[in-house]
Amino acid sequence: MTNQESRSSILEAREVTKRFGGQLALDAATLAVQPGSVHALAGENGAGKSTLIKILAGVHQPDAGYFAIDGRRVDLRNPHQVRGFGISFVHQDLYLAADMSVRENVILGSGYPTRRGTAIRWRTLTAETKRLLDLVGLDVDPTTPVRDLNPAHQQLVALARAMRHDPRIIVLDEPTAALGDADSNHLLDLVQRRKEEGVTSILVSHRLDEILRVADAVTILRDGKVVTTVPRATLTRADLVRLLGGHPDGDESVRTGVRKHASVRVSVDGLHGAGLDVPATFTIGHGEVVALAGLVGSGRSSTAHLISGLSPASAGAVTVDGRAVPSGDLRAAIEHGIVLVPSERKNALVSSFTVAENFSLGHIERYARRGLVLDKQREANAAERFVDELEIRRRSPRSPVRDLSGGNQQKVLLARALDLEPKCLILDEPTSGIDIATKEYIYGLVRRLAAAGTGVLFISSDLEELPLVADRILVFNRGRITRELPGDASRPQIVHALFSDQE
Repeated sequence: MTNQESRSSILEAREVTKRFGGQLALDAATLAVQPGSVHALAGENGAGKSTLIKILAGVHQPDAGYFAIDGRRVDLRNPHQVRGFGISFVHQDLYLAADMSVRENVILGSGYPTRRGTAIRWRTLTAETKRLLDLVGLDVDPTTPVRDLNPAHQQLVALARAMRHDPRIIVLDEPTAALGDADSNHLLDLVQRRKEEGVTSILVSHRLDEILRVADAVTILRDGKVVTTVPRATLTRADLVRLLGGHPDGDESVRTGVRKHASVRVSVDGLHGAGLDVPATFTIGHGEVVALAGLVGSGRSSTAHLISGLSPASAGAVTVDGRAVPSGDLRAAIEHGIVLVPSERKNALVSSFTVAENFSLGHIERYARRGLVLDKQREANAAERFVDELEIRRRSPRSPVRDLSGGNQQKVLLARALDLEPKCLILDEPTSGIDIATKEYIYGLVRRLAAAGTGVLFISSDLEELPLVADRILVFNRGRITRELPGDASRPQIVHALFSDQE
């Protein structure tokens, strides 16, 4: 880092190092963030991004090195002190209290405005909340409970809270991971507007198109080290993928034969229920990957829940290889070969359980002697086979799943699903919030499963990845299928279909 960079930077990390036990999580990380810029951090899960952010937030203390603000060393001992330096955070876990109102969440952690130190000044709080909601473009009643908001609006509430103290620097950790394109674009527009007002943003994202759209500079981390920091203007998407350690064109080696699906594996006929405005009818062939595209609330996940038995259907039928699947019965759907990998990892895993314990969750009877006593060795052996096959990285067999990266947690869910030998595998946002290398692995896995005859229903908000895996793309709008596209449709074609059919 040159002296000029040091003098002009608003924030610097200087040789920041952190170990957890014997594991080096951050290895002498050095970077400089320029004022009034959007600086992206990119890298695989476990690359060191989260550790760097938690040290900046005062959650962890570095073993060596330090941060500097405006060229002066600062010791960031706790989150309250960090806020005093003008740094706010919107974490991937939003830390919102679901049963509290929007206005209570906006003030959370800052102290309520009071009269004579006792009575809360609710009118003042409401007015302040409305001001902050206006800043982020959210029109909701400040007294609304947060649990009644959709994920996009909850994200904006967290951003409004971060804006309350007029920060100089906002750190956004995967802010669009749970959002569709329209909501993501709105949030990224807000980042751009804050930049025009002189606010500096640090953006952590696995979505390469977002980085290429808004970032002024990109820092790549790998294995706890800063690989490079490069200006956005010099980067292409292929450059980014290579720097991140991936392959820009993906794994094409197993695409041959995937598109051959003469016979029907799954038939969905007139399926109707919560989240669908009109009945859905389509098929999935043997060895076919059908992708569902749509904005948040379009009916994609609702369709997956109805097919998998997670939600009861009010009308229609689902068959697998000609056999009817009972409605609203998850276990019966599994017995017929339909297996769902849900979008919410944290709700599908028990964080304190090991990989093996999570692996058998939901079908533990398969590893019980005479259906009564769990054979833990048999369970462990089966789990280890998938640990090797899916390349799940963990510290030890006894490590709780909460210690795994997001990508490795996703692989645990995949292992659980594959152990059930699905005829139809439903993947709901399987690559959300995970690293590039794991994404590429999942794309390859989907193709291999399809080549072996499995029907796959692939749901994703990332329009760039749909053509990488799909044979056909069904476009959902407002609870109905509005168009069918070929699997190799371009992003502009998909975007046009998403928006041109809206009322």
